[in-house]
Amino acid sequence: MILVGSTVANLARNANLRSDSLGGKTVTAYPDKYISTPLKNTMFSLGVKEIDVGPRIERTNADGSITVTRLRNVKVTFGLNVYAPHSDGGEACTRGFDRWIDFIVRTMQLNISGAGCSGVEYEQSIGTNVLKGYFIIENKTAETVIPE
Repeated sequence: MILVGSTVANLARNANLRSDSLGGKTVTAYPDKYISTPLKNTMFSLGVKEIDVGPRIERTNADGSITVTRLRNVKVTFGLNVYAPHSDGGEACTRGFDRWIDFIVRTMQLNISGAGCSGVEYEQSIGTNVLKGYFIIENKTAETVIPE
């Protein structure tokens, strides 16, 4: 099951345990307050861009009746921005994004249904190169019934 808040924190915590292989620290908030100017090391910012919770899953039984389960499809699109020192060039951003996707698939063993990124841009206000990326995790989740 995907619990979005704990998933973001868990991914960031595990990424920071492997920051040497990823090439930088991961934060889970808007990174501006964490960025020193000029940036000396690559940094990753992880957050949730979009959550799509589908309708309850219905099954048509052999007798024609419909069974409604408590299962629902959940699709979470995570934002992953890569900030790299301008002196390292745009390749540092693309290399960082590639390492992060590899970390999700190989180390965390999560199935992602899609990923992508924009081109690398220079952010003059903080003097860094920035790549804005995303990845998508889809899963089925059971609703929790809260007793009255």
